[in-house]
Amino acid sequence: MSTWVLTDEVKDQYTPIVQEFIDKVEAANPQDTEELLEIDLSDTALNPYTLEKLLKSLGYESSEHNYNGWQMDYWITMSKGGAKPLDINGTGITFELKLSEVG
Repeated sequence: MSTWVLTDEVKDQYTPIVQEFIDKVEAANPQDTEELLEIDLSDTALNPYTLEKLLKSLGYESSEHNYNGWQMDYWITMSKGGAKPLDINGTGITFELKLSEVG
């Protein structure tokens, strides 16, 4: 199976986890804490591409892609009308993948 395909099995497994995180971000009051909420999805069946596809299936759109080249760090901003923006970020060198609120 290609790692670029968001299978139904992976989508079914991770959609509730991602949706729970989104609900937590939406309910959070930024005045309560200075720390941004994030969920570590490293070492899962997801990668930046499939996580982006999963978020798109929840109504988000990618609004910005950034990377720093040789270090293979990346930031993908996802937005949805009426919702707080999210950031897919990590590094390809250590296969780190996180989903966080945008500060």
